[in-house]
Parts: sequence; C-alpha cells; structure tokens
Amino acid sequence: MITQAAQVSILVNNIEEAKHFYTKKLGFIVRDEIELSPRWKYLTVSPDSANETRLELVKAETPEQEELVGKQSANQVFIMFLSDDIEKDYREMKARGVIFHGEPQPVPGGKDVGFEDLYGNAFDLFQPDTNK
Repeated sequence: MITQAAQVSILVNNIEEAKHFYTKKLGFIVRDEIELSPRWKYLTVSPDSANETRLELVKAETPEQEELVGKQSANQVFIMFLSDDIEKDYREMKARGVIFHGEPQPVPGGKDVGFEDLYGNAFDLFQPDTNK
C-alpha cells in the first residue's frame, strides 16, 4: 500500500537560482546537496527538517525538458502547500518578493491563495479550517 509521496521533481533552468528562491523566498531548507558528477547535482529542499516530502530541483538538460520548465502541470496548481498561519506566511513571503495571485481567501475547508515560483509554476498555499 502506498502511504505517502516522498519526493517531487521540479525542472529548473538554474540549480543555484532555484535553490535561492526556495530557501530565501519560501523559507525552505536544503535537505540534500550532492554533486554526483560535474553535470549532475542532486539537490532537495523542504519546508523544514521534520517534513518528509522533499522537492528535488532538477536542471533541465534537453530542449524538451527546457520547454517544460514552469509548465510541468500545464498551468494548473502543481503543489498545494499547507500552512498553519496563512496570513503570516503570505505577508512574509510577499515581503521576500514571492508573486501571489491575490490575497488569502476563504474557500471550502479553509483559506487559500495562489502563488508562483521563479519560473511560473503555480502553487497554492492552504490553511485548513481548525473548527471542525
């Protein structure tokens, strides 16, 4: 039985600029950073050290991969991130230069706001209702 997702790969144009975005703008931490060869660096990030899901930032190498940077989910939400304080996270991330698509709004089950990474991948920030 599948119990959870462990890692999601995100194609990027530049590993270092993607690392900077995810760590400095979103506040993630580097989990793994291993240079396996001069052309291949294994880099994963996650919201914190207790989070078991990692995002692998993968350098696009082929023209086909380069075409997919920022479009891996065909302009749909690629990943929904959970927040325990969406208003605070929204203010902090926005102050760091993250592009949001509006402000946190009530949605069924909680509050939500869309944002994007430096390549245009669409993400959601969602805070579930705690009054269940």
